[in-house]
Amino acid sequence: MKEKAFNTLFGNNFSQIAWVVPDIEASAKYFNEMMGVPRFLKMENLKSNELEGTYNGQPAEFEFHLYLAISGNTMLELIQPISGSSIYTDFLTSQKNGGVQHIAYSVQETAFEEALSQLTEKGVQVIQSLVLPVAKVAYFDTYAEIGVATEIIGVTEAGIHFLEQLNSGDY
Repeated sequence: MKEKAFNTLFGNNFSQIAWVVPDIEASAKYFNEMMGVPRFLKMENLKSNELEGTYNGQPAEFEFHLYLAISGNTMLELIQPISGSSIYTDFLTSQKNGGVQHIAYSVQETAFEEALSQLTEKGVQVIQSLVLPVAKVAYFDTYAEIGVATEIIGVTEAGIHFLEQLNSGDY
């Protein structure tokens, strides 16, 4: 797989659409049977305190399931909150059946801080963040402007290999 160009924040780097759902298995089954998504990579019981998680600027303790798949050039992400306070639990409180909660743009890890600055300098607030082995992520409060949160993903070297695996279905 060719490495994606990560040269601009809002140019060709749209990478993901994410649903927060009350039943991740039922949602994955729907995508499989109705949308033809063959399968999801499943990561369960992820804990924010093990991923340097923050929520509203404070260290956070929440747990969630995360399923990923690729459709065309876009990552599909399903998230089910398990416990604790997070943007995921906030979303399910307001949208009992779940729905599209955020979209994401990807940049190289080396451009992550610059991408964050581009939004924070415009007054957009970070509401949650995590540090994963494959990426650093920050979620911005863009609900009032576009109806969903916006995530910036700083893809690490390990993340590039992870994306290759996800694209090939080799997981």
